[in-house]
Amino acid sequence: MTYKYRLKLTACQPSGKLNCIVLRKDNPVFIFQSLVSMAIASAMVVATGCAVRRTTRVAAPVVSAPAMEASAGDLVARVNALEQGIQSFTATVDFQPTAGSVYSGVIKEYTDVKGYILVKKPALIRVIGQAPVIRTSIFDMVSDGETFRLNIPPKHKFIVGPTAFTRPSKNALENMRPQHILDALLVPAIDLSKGRVSSEEAEENSHRYYVLTVFPRGNGEVLFPRRKIWFDRSNLDVARMQLYGPQGSYIEDVQYSGYQDFQGTRYPARIQITRPVEDYRLAITIEKATFNQAIAPDKFELKQPPGAELVQLSAVIRAEGAHGK
Repeated sequence: MTYKYRLKLTACQPSGKLNCIVLRKDNPVFIFQSLVSMAIASAMVVATGCAVRRTTRVAAPVVSAPAMEASAGDLVARVNALEQGIQSFTATVDFQPTAGSVYSGVIKEYTDVKGYILVKKPALIRVIGQAPVIRTSIFDMVSDGETFRLNIPPKHKFIVGPTAFTRPSKNALENMRPQHILDALLVPAIDLSKGRVSSEEAEENSHRYYVLTVFPRGNGEVLFPRRKIWFDRSNLDVARMQLYGPQGSYIEDVQYSGYQDFQGTRYPARIQITRPVEDYRLAITIEKATFNQAIAPDKFELKQPPGAELVQLSAVIRAEGAHGK
């Protein structure tokens, strides 16, 4: 069978840099040959880039909030205002303790623990941790700033001792002290009549900070830091606090994040405590909190349960002193 028309494929060079193809009728040819010619022409168009356009969308960069400016005096005043604004609080929290570190070679993360925290100035604190679902106590501890009491029902132990006692135990729960948590929850005021401060700028992970270092007033030529307070320069919230002991020994690192308004009090919803000496970390997530409400004194009383072993750390201290330790 023949056809009346055929297509003749002829290349032409129009003005410009690209070679394009023009098709026109002429003599009869088989459909098959026409289709082959058209396929070749299409390939040539693609190969030479004729009428091809590609659009690439690039996400706009995230613009950080402008850094706020503050002097050392402004930062001191901000810390003191925060300290004066909180006299007491009760909170429903979620604990996530982690024992061990890369230094000890053992890391053990405990299941999330529900609990409660009660704080009353100047130094009263009670912390209760409960197991999920069954709500039985894992630990219950109180402190008045001088002495702490720690009840550990799963171990049938009741520990009593001075808050300054730092002898690490193999059991991470026995290393926990209510004073460690209180030091993290309440940023102390800065009394310039009893110490000095220095201010500097810092940058970590593309975030800019002011770092306020507090030094105790001393008579020697060498000053050791007592604490460092980090302020996020996007809002001047306290983002971190590092605590130091005698001779500048590093004792505690506290991270603050997720600030919320708790009925008029701006406070971080997540606090992470790291104690390198005792070798444990404790993350606290605040689910609900009430500030500056009256708390009955008996809420800070903790008695030894029947059948629990009493461990007097003051007796341990005297025994070690007698043996020259």
